[in-house]
Amino acid sequence: MRKIRIFIEEKNLNEGLEIKISGNDFEYLTKVMRQKIGDAVFVFNGADGEFAANISTIEKKFITLKIVKKIADLRKAPNITLAFALVKNVRIDFIGEKATELGVSSFQPLITKRTIVDKINYDRFKLNIKEACEQCERNDLAQVLEVKKLEKFLSEKEAENKIFILCDESGQGLKASELLPKINNQNKEIVILIGPEGGFAPEEFEKMRSLKNLYSLSLGPRILRADTAVISALTLVQEFLGDFNFKSKF
Repeated sequence: MRKIRIFIEEKNLNEGLEIKISGNDFEYLTKVMRQKIGDAVFVFNGADGEFAANISTIEKKFITLKIVKKIADLRKAPNITLAFALVKNVRIDFIGEKATELGVSSFQPLITKRTIVDKINYDRFKLNIKEACEQCERNDLAQVLEVKKLEKFLSEKEAENKIFILCDESGQGLKASELLPKINNQNKEIVILIGPEGGFAPEEFEKMRSLKNLYSLSLGPRILRADTAVISALTLVQEFLGDFNFKSKF
């Protein structure tokens, strides 16, 4: 049987602590996974690492977990931000799930000239991230930032200390094998820029290419959907700059 993991909001996890689980997680544990008293559940809060716990009581609307021992320290994902133009719900759900699995530490939703939608359902998006962390054995939790216009995001003072990797559908980007090994990130935040389904506007390309700390990456000869581009770009960046050599303790 696969390992059952849940993210919890409880702070300062430690051995012997008892935690009440209700709501969706209660439904998942009791009705989907059919857990019983004494069964093992693994919990993490994105701050204290991961812990093994046992179900000590089951009530009508909640269960109680008792933490038995700590099994892993917190492991933070590489400092990679996915800055992506907003897309429709089904595709944005996919982006949240897959980018979490591929190790993004934060999400920066963007509004561009050609963005079709200008809002994000934060609760739904964060739920997808939570469930992806539980599934892929991350014990940290990716951050979701407030929506910003692309121009404002690029003009912020903090942008000077970041490394921007533009997923360039215009044909001017370099192959990953040519570009990424040359980047010395020096532990700086890496920002991957993904455009809308209509692509970045010419004036947006001009603004981005004026940045001294921006690199243009080609994802191949075909025009990719936004969610496909996310997977392609993250896989390449993680291979050269991320933590693909990490081996889980579990």
